[in-house]
Amino acid sequence: SRRRHTRYWRDWSLDVCSSDLARYVPEFVPPDPSVARRLTVRHCLTHQAGLTGIIFAETGSNDDTVARQVDLLNGAPQFHTPGAVLSYCNSGLILLGRLIECTFRKPWHAAIVQDLAQPLGMHSVASRPEQALRQRYAVGHVPDPRTGQWVPDPQPYWMPGHGPAGSTCAGSARDILSFVTMHLQDGDAVDGTPFLSRRMTRAMQELQVASPARFLNSGFGLGWVLYDWGGRRILGHDGSTAGSNSFLRVDPQHHVAVSLLVNCRRGMPLYEELFSEIFRELTGAWEPDAPPVLEGAEEDLDRYVGIYEDCAIRLSVERSPEGLTMAVEPTLSTPLSKTLAQRLQLRPWAPGQFFVSGPDAMLGVPDAPPTTRLVRPYAVVEADGATWLHNGTSAFRRV
Repeated sequence: SRRRHTRYWRDWSLDVCSSDLARYVPEFVPPDPSVARRLTVRHCLTHQAGLTGIIFAETGSNDDTVARQVDLLNGAPQFHTPGAVLSYCNSGLILLGRLIECTFRKPWHAAIVQDLAQPLGMHSVASRPEQALRQRYAVGHVPDPRTGQWVPDPQPYWMPGHGPAGSTCAGSARDILSFVTMHLQDGDAVDGTPFLSRRMTRAMQELQVASPARFLNSGFGLGWVLYDWGGRRILGHDGSTAGSNSFLRVDPQHHVAVSLLVNCRRGMPLYEELFSEIFRELTGAWEPDAPPVLEGAEEDLDRYVGIYEDCAIRLSVERSPEGLTMAVEPTLSTPLSKTLAQRLQLRPWAPGQFFVSGPDAMLGVPDAPPTTRLVRPYAVVEADGATWLHNGTSAFRRV
């Protein structure tokens, strides 16, 4: 019954978020035993887990694929102390997927459809290829390395074990808006059926951890990314695979939500064109323009020069006649990282705070439109005994 599907979600409380994750996923035994005792569900929901963020290793497509990803995490080094730094962590989401499997006693790919999507009226959601075959689905596209032409993604269901982090689940823009409706109705599904408690729904939308990069990104709620559009709180989340982009922005004050799904890696220009027009017209708000460049900062910039890394990307900050430049290059060869290499101009707007604007803001987009006005923040901060370069959602350690 509908009520049986939703009872687990309604019974979740903020106390669960504060619980040790190993209580629900007993096979999680990282190299440092103290991590298992300290890592909470909240750390994973707010991307403060500190785990190695990405482990791109195949674990098959059987029902145990997520559990086998946890085995890989058990052998991976810790990136930072849990709770010390905000840094987007796919591995934390995979642990939460395993938590769902242990709670619902079924594979993640089944739980996400049967116990989340269907009760919320998200009728076209598929988490496996055989489910997608029954409906009309677009295949992602990637640039052909020989011709530069867009061709269908050769691995559209890459790494099912990363499903909880977004590698395989697919659906329609309307499905995503059905999920948003639940958040705009204090936890009730589209048809009025209670799904989440009002207390939990509101906590998900409240700031739980602030972003060190203070421009545009406020930080994270429980799962949601929070944005600051000229003093207005906006909810959202984006996603990318090798052949697709997805974008979601929600203005709770005006009950306006926009979802965009694009089946190639050129979604960012379309996001700027469509979302800016829609939100300006319907709510009067959009992403802020670039802040004024901080004058007289030249003598202080040398302190930020250095190399910063996470498990997949290296950022090399160098001095130049114009100020600071940043070279972005992948250190892990994956279908997602092939188009990331580029050089950006970092412009200071406050001590330790920088931004990139224009085509530079469309990281990983080949031939970005020169007319773009998007702005993306960066900040250099000290935390957990190290220096970090932060882009608003992810942290890179100075090496």
